Amino acid sequence: MAHTVTELPSWLSADAVGAELARRSMEDFVHRMRGESYLMGWFHRELCQELDAFLAAVERGESPRLIIEAPPRHGKSELASRLLPAYALGRNPDLEIIASSYSGDLASAMNRDVQRIIDSQEYPFLGTRLWGSSSRSAVGGSYLRNSDVFEVVGTGGSYKSSGVGGGITGHGMRLGIVDDPIKDAEEAHSQTVRDKVWDWFTSTFYTRLAPGGGILIIMTRWHQDDLVGRVLAQAKEDGEQWRVLRYPAIAEQDEKHRKEGEALHPERFDEKTLERIRKAVGSRVWASLYQQRPAAAEGDIFKREYWNYLRPPQDLITMTYAERSAWLRQQGFSFLVQGWDTALGTKKRNDYTACTTLGVGPNRYGVLDVWRGKIEFPDVLKQVELQYDAWKPNQVAVEGGGSASGKALVQMLSRSTRIPFHEVASVADKVFRAETLSPLVESRLVTIVEGGGWQSTFIDQCANFPNVPKDDDVDSFMIALEAARTRSAASRISDELLKKVGVRR
Repeated sequence: MAHTVTELPSWLSADAVGAELARRSMEDFVHRMRGESYLMGWFHRELCQELDAFLAAVERGESPRLIIEAPPRHGKSELASRLLPAYALGRNPDLEIIASSYSGDLASAMNRDVQRIIDSQEYPFLGTRLWGSSSRSAVGGSYLRNSDVFEVVGTGGSYKSSGVGGGITGHGMRLGIVDDPIKDAEEAHSQTVRDKVWDWFTSTFYTRLAPGGGILIIMTRWHQDDLVGRVLAQAKEDGEQWRVLRYPAIAEQDEKHRKEGEALHPERFDEKTLERIRKAVGSRVWASLYQQRPAAAEGDIFKREYWNYLRPPQDLITMTYAERSAWLRQQGFSFLVQGWDTALGTKKRNDYTACTTLGVGPNRYGVLDVWRGKIEFPDVLKQVELQYDAWKPNQVAVEGGGSASGKALVQMLSRSTRIPFHEVASVADKVFRAETLSPLVESRLVTIVEGGGWQSTFIDQCANFPNVPKDDDVDSFMIALEAARTRSAASRISDELLKKVGVRR
């Protein structure tokens, strides 16, 4: 909290006290550098406290990771990308900083802003000066100072700015800042651009970090698969853990500092102003940029309203095989198909292997279960056998010409004497396959059997397909449905099984 100076001894000036407070607190530093006209709300005060804690963790070598998600024009970059580096270099003149944004021009502009703050008369850290400033220390030699990099006179401190993809090789950092690595909606919805940002972050930016150093990502969210989306997805898979500060423009529930429906920074954007913005930008952009809830665009193939739902007396997976079989017969599902989408052998290491178990009846289909997991190749056949034993399907369908693992699985199943597998022809265009099968769903011939906990992810993937980063559930469903639609074709019987029953070729 910023301090107010009331009574001072005659020998102590208010400016000296203000300078000392600004050296100790980010909030006081902001007030000193930006003046009393700065519209600081609770959001900015809380952010200052968080940045103080983050910087202290950097100084202690604790490898902090912090994400700030906030709507446009609410001051997040002013605090975290302009004022924080100047404050950090004042507290620790030996600190090495690399700061990046979506373009080199924007990163250079922020670099110049940081320099102006350090050069200003109000800057309270006397030990931090730049080459060419009027009050620099009398130190021999020259120090780098341009719009790409500057060095702190007489110390090991430096600040390097770069656009995403720009060169930072040769520069180290103890503090790394990434501020809005994606420029606009067009870039955000480009898989190529998102992959480029991720490759740069993991192979270039991250590798410049010193042991114990901290990384700060400041973003307005554009897409569920943006940089923040990917680091958080990685965190769920036992990756680095991040502290996430998410600030929606309008509170979606009661919070510590505001009630549901209240604005984040009403001093600048009140509720009426934000409502006008919401109407102007549309619900999807509003949810992403202003509420920090990016979602894939709803697809036009498997819409949410197309599905029927059926709730059994208990979750199917918890029933005995006999109980489940009896219930399925009562519902008219006399034929079962399992469809497998195997991710192994693809370039995407984070893909899942998925299996959809589908019930088939007269002019009717039921999604009974969807299993998904990240497994190594030796475990694929084992999982196929486990899912087969759990459900005893009439067919196990695999796309044989797809991934390398799919081909290998077909080869293994062709040698099996107990699993009736069916090879589904591969397609180059998944959307074409989906459009071929969609009339079955649109005609409400497909029912989702509730229970088991898999339904939410499955429905979201189907509804957003093909605009979704992960489509494993959709793929396995389409493979099962395609096999079920052509179930009159006999399951493939292996040569080994024919030999066992005494049939000669």
